[in-house]
Amino acid sequence: MISRYTYHGLTWVDLESPNREEILHISEEFGLSKLVEEEMFSGTLRSKVDLYDQFIYLILHFPVFNKHTGSHGDQEIDFIVGKKFIITVRYEAIEPIQAFAALFENVEKLDQHKNIADSGVMFMEMMKHLYKASAIELEHITSAIPTIEHNIFHGKEEKMVRIISQTNRHLLDFKQAIRFHGDILRSYESASKRFFGTDYGYYAELITSEFNKVNNVLEGHHDLLKELQRTNDSLLSAKSNEILRTFTILTFIMLPLSIITGVFSMNIGGGFTLIKTVGDFYFIIGAMVLTGLCMIIYFRLRRWL
Repeated sequence: MISRYTYHGLTWVDLESPNREEILHISEEFGLSKLVEEEMFSGTLRSKVDLYDQFIYLILHFPVFNKHTGSHGDQEIDFIVGKKFIITVRYEAIEPIQAFAALFENVEKLDQHKNIADSGVMFMEMMKHLYKASAIELEHITSAIPTIEHNIFHGKEEKMVRIISQTNRHLLDFKQAIRFHGDILRSYESASKRFFGTDYGYYAELITSEFNKVNNVLEGHHDLLKELQRTNDSLLSAKSNEILRTFTILTFIMLPLSIITGVFSMNIGGGFTLIKTVGDFYFIIGAMVLTGLCMIIYFRLRRWL
C-alpha cells in the first residue's frame, strides 16, 4: 500500500508491505538504484546507512512491546531521504509512523508547531517521533521496577525471581532492537553533512540526542534491575541460610532426645526393662524436657538462636 503526503513542496511516500509493482513504480519515479530496490523487497536483520548521489538510504529497527500480550519484537523501517522527498518502507503497521502521518492531514496545525524547511528536517521530526514512541514502549517495560523494589523488601523475594527475570529479558530484547542505532546515527551525521551541507549537522545531532535519551534510560533501568536482582538473591540466600540453621539446631536438639528414648525403650530380654512403672515413664519425660531446655539455653547463650 502506498500513501503519499505533500507539504510545501516536500513529498513523503510511505509504503506499507509493498508488492513488487509498487516498489518498481516508486523506484522509477524517484530514480532509486537497483541495489536499494532489491533491499526494499523484504525485511533484513542488518541495519545500515548508505550515501548515494541523490539520496541517503538507512535501515533501522525499532523495538515494539505489546502490553496486552507481553510479547516483544522489533519493526524494520527503511528510509530513503532525498533533497525534496522521503520514502519510508515498512512491512507492518507501525503506530508512530501512522501518528506522524496524521500531522500531515492538517497542514495549518503542522505549520503552527513545526518548522519543516526541507526533507532533512522532516526526517529529523520523524525520528524524534519514533524515539519518543520508543521511550513510551520502554516505560511499559520498566513500570514493574517500583513494584519489584517494594516487594523485595517486604518478604516476597521468591515471587520476584520470575518477575525480575521476565523484566530483564524484556530490557535485553529492547536493547537488542536498538543496538546498532548509535553507530548508524553517527554515520548518518557524517553522510548528511555531505548531502545537505554542514549546517544540517545541528539537526543530525538532534536525532542522535533523542536516541541517547532513550538509550540512557534503558541503560539506567538495566543497571538498576541488576542491582535489584543481586539484592533479591542476597535476601533469598540469607533466608535460606536462616532456615537451614534452624533445621540444623532442631536436629541437634532432637538427637540426644532420640538417644534417650532409644536407650530406655530397649527390651533386652529375660524380663529386663528399664521402664517398669508410670513414675519411671514420667522421669524419662522430665529428663528429655530438661535436656532439651538445657540445649536451647546453651544455643541462646552462644547466640545461635
